[in-house]
Amino acid sequence: MNRSMRSQSGFSMIELVIASSLLGLLVMAVSTLAVSGGQAQDFTRRLSRATEVTQDIVDQMRLEMVSSVRVFGNDVEGNANLGILDMSGAPKGLSAYRLPVVSPNNTVARDTVGTQITGNSLFFTRLAWTDRFVCSSSREYMVDVYRWIFYYLTSVDGGPEAGSPLGLNLVRVVSEPLVDAAGVDGIDDPNDQQEVLLHLLEGTADANGETHAKAQLVWLRGGLPSDVGTIRQIGSLNGKLSDDPIEGREDPWLIHRATPVVDELLSYRHHSVASIYSLPAYGVGRYAVVDQSEDGFPHGFEVQVVGPSSARQVMLHLVVVSTQRQGQVAWADVQVSVDARDL
Repeated sequence: MNRSMRSQSGFSMIELVIASSLLGLLVMAVSTLAVSGGQAQDFTRRLSRATEVTQDIVDQMRLEMVSSVRVFGNDVEGNANLGILDMSGAPKGLSAYRLPVVSPNNTVARDTVGTQITGNSLFFTRLAWTDRFVCSSSREYMVDVYRWIFYYLTSVDGGPEAGSPLGLNLVRVVSEPLVDAAGVDGIDDPNDQQEVLLHLLEGTADANGETHAKAQLVWLRGGLPSDVGTIRQIGSLNGKLSDDPIEGREDPWLIHRATPVVDELLSYRHHSVASIYSLPAYGVGRYAVVDQSEDGFPHGFEVQVVGPSSARQVMLHLVVVSTQRQGQVAWADVQVSVDARDL
């Protein structure tokens, strides 16, 4: 009787095999769910990071453009000024870069062949500071000082290739300070003008006790660099203005960068501007007519400038992709319209 009870309390070989199989299937199912959950969590993290990076860059552009005084377009003035910005040692821009066409009578819209206004670079002048200075004559003067800002695309890791959304960095270049010619020329007293110019050149403290970067050049907004009087240099010995480069400046004029090193905004963040070879869902080329010749155009950075000078609207559209190659590609699409003055 006891032997029979012991026999009935055990498991048969078939029951053990079935139980082991079920346990294995259960472990496999749980493991698969854990892996899928981990991958989803990692993708969410990368998606959040891509959105954060894209928004940060667009916010930086927007904040700079709030103090803009002139937006350069794809015309004689814009390209001439861009041509004298010192780009030596900076990353080479794409061969197919284009400034936007300043379109005073249009609104933001998709381009059509023959009426393209969209660019894939941004070049503008922003107010760096307003200098308030009291001369020895006790007369007080206020003069604006500007900087040129240039955003453009450059190739990284071989550049954009068919089938890949990667290969592009966004670069930011900042110029040396440029003194507003209108403010300087409005100083009637020659002694006061000389004193103000030497103060700006030497970077001495202003009426508020603040010091700023030294400014060598006086710039006339709206003039071409080749025109006499558009750019003048402050003489270090007498504080007088020269129409020709002096004291080691390049002839013809060259506008120096604020620092030898330029800001490359994406590579160190492990992201790329989305190329025109990205999936259509990424929204690349939303406004511009896509061109795959040479380095391609526009890629994931689009700019439009519309509206009259008193009410410029600058549309910034940026699509950024994570360079992490494992799992699903994370990307972000941010667009903003900025009010910009164009004096």
